[in-house]
Amino acid sequence: MKKTTFRMTGLLFLLTAILGLAACGSEETVTLQGSEFGVDMEVTIDAKDDEITKQTVQSEIPYSVIGVASKEEAESMDEMLQAEFEPFEDIDGIEFSLDYEEEQLTQIVSVDLTVADIDEINSIPDASFPEPEDDEYLSLEETVQLFEDEGFEVVE
Repeated sequence: MKKTTFRMTGLLFLLTAILGLAACGSEETVTLQGSEFGVDMEVTIDAKDDEITKQTVQSEIPYSVIGVASKEEAESMDEMLQAEFEPFEDIDGIEFSLDYEEEQLTQIVSVDLTVADIDEINSIPDASFPEPEDDEYLSLEETVQLFEDEGFEVVE
């Protein structure tokens, strides 16, 4: 009886320790909103501890910004708009989509940093993903500060 109680207590202690260690790596999601050049953007950043694991940017682009007057005109340019993303198609961890709505184009670009290689992304002309500094990872805190410096606001 004592041996069984001792084993049960040991197992409970072990289970508690494992659950405690699993909770140590805190996961966080931060959402920022802002506008640049008439385009409304929402940036969602997922991180574990301070290391960014995924970043998704949803842009609401009025048709006037891309020089068209209607959804139909924008859809007729789909091949050209999709070609903008062609250099990123072969990079693992990057997903993108375009959705033609009545008044605007919604563009979603998602980068899974547990898979994607930042150096490979930045080798594409006009790509400007921030380089990790000494920490060898992208810092959530530093990235949020960069967005806030550009006029974005954290939203709940």
